[in-house]
Amino acid sequence: MPKKKSRNDHETLVGIVMPVQWDEEDQVTAVALSATDDEEYWIENGAAFIDLVQKCIEASGKVKRDKKATRMITIKKYNIIENL
Repeated sequence: MPKKKSRNDHETLVGIVMPVQWDEEDQVTAVALSATDDEEYWIENGAAFIDLVQKCIEASGKVKRDKKATRMITIKKYNIIENL
């Protein structure tokens, strides 16, 4: 039986950039978007967003969901939301 491909969608999400992984020196190495849909999306191109930790953003990009319900987003464009 062939494997089903994971679902891939382009979505726009609003949420706060949160740290989710650190190195031995407590430096943030990975971030996720804690979105308004009560889900957490690991940011696959997260290195570009480490400086935005604790900032609210509107992010558009390709969302992937794997079999374990892990959600990931590759952000193509974003806007910082100043007044939420």
